[in-house]
Amino acid sequence: MQYQEIKKWTVLVYTMVLVVLGVFMATVVLNVAVELSVEYDKRNIEISLMNIIEAKWDLAMKYSRELGNTGSGFIDIISCPYNISMSGSTVLDNDVDTQLRYLTGAIICLWTHDNGSELILNFNSDFNDIEFANYQWHQIPVNSSVLTGTFWDSDNTFLDLGSNAFIAADGYDDNFNSDNFSISSTGSIYYPDGYIDDDADARVLTYGYVIEDSWLYNTFWSNTQMKNYIEENPYNNDSVFRKLWQVSSWYLHLDINASHRLVLFRIDNDTYNETNELIIEQNITGTGQLAGVWYLQNDLSLNSGTGSAYNFDFINNDYALFVENTSSGALLYQIRWEVAASWSGIYINPLKDNNISIFSFLWSHMLIDDEWRLIWDQFEVFWLK
Repeated sequence: MQYQEIKKWTVLVYTMVLVVLGVFMATVVLNVAVELSVEYDKRNIEISLMNIIEAKWDLAMKYSRELGNTGSGFIDIISCPYNISMSGSTVLDNDVDTQLRYLTGAIICLWTHDNGSELILNFNSDFNDIEFANYQWHQIPVNSSVLTGTFWDSDNTFLDLGSNAFIAADGYDDNFNSDNFSISSTGSIYYPDGYIDDDADARVLTYGYVIEDSWLYNTFWSNTQMKNYIEENPYNNDSVFRKLWQVSSWYLHLDINASHRLVLFRIDNDTYNETNELIIEQNITGTGQLAGVWYLQNDLSLNSGTGSAYNFDFINNDYALFVENTSSGALLYQIRWEVAASWSGIYINPLKDNNISIFSFLWSHMLIDDEWRLIWDQFEVFWLK
């Protein structure tokens, strides 16, 4: 009888040990499964962020490369004539010096008489010769082979371009598009009349697209790393455009082709710089808008006026802007920024195109999870020019 009791309790203890071991093993398996699931989700997020960032820099790189090849490079073989002679029934002027100008959308050589009359010389389509001369609403053909001609104005003014008609160079790219990745002709010589070419547009304009049914897409995120990256590009040092941390009042101009909803986060940049943690100080959600080309307002609508436009302070804050495509088909957008006081543009994209052989980008992207937490990544990418 005593043996049977001992055996019974031995079986009971053994069974309990097996149960405990079973629960422990099940717990271990469950924890491993949870960890694998978390790692799987984390990996999917990392892949998603990487793919989107690669798509962003691919678009920016191709745009920058295209802008660097639209003007046939720097060519300076012609300049405006000087010491021109003009005479009619009386001598009008025998020491006319025309000046290179950019007026009414055209590159011209211009001289203005004391009486207000203007002599305008127009270039040919290749910008390697003069094609026409205009005076008193009359036009005559002139060029490097035909240096003289007579206008049929009331004075029958005779024009003689003379031997100094075409000196070799003046420092200005002949078609005002030097393909040097800066807004100037040579880096130190700026175009006249405030003209800027398109060579820096890839650092000023942000383009992108959002496919349908993709929820919120991060179009823009400012942070100290991108600001430093922009600062390191010497092509961003000019007298026309500003950098986003130089002024505390900016407006966002959005060109968007489809119905959408915007979400804006204002982020504490001090905390992010110190701890790498994103602390949201303000969260604004728009109610939905149709396609438009206007300034972003305080309620995230778009309007042509700036009286209620959202004021971005990049000196003291960081920002992240998201757009949701609420239409069918792809949504396309273009973003540019303007200084509130002067309306000048801003270098906003962290792109270095000053190296002779490579592009480099510090691109970033954010995702928003179900609990509206921000998940982000940012890394540098290099590509051959």
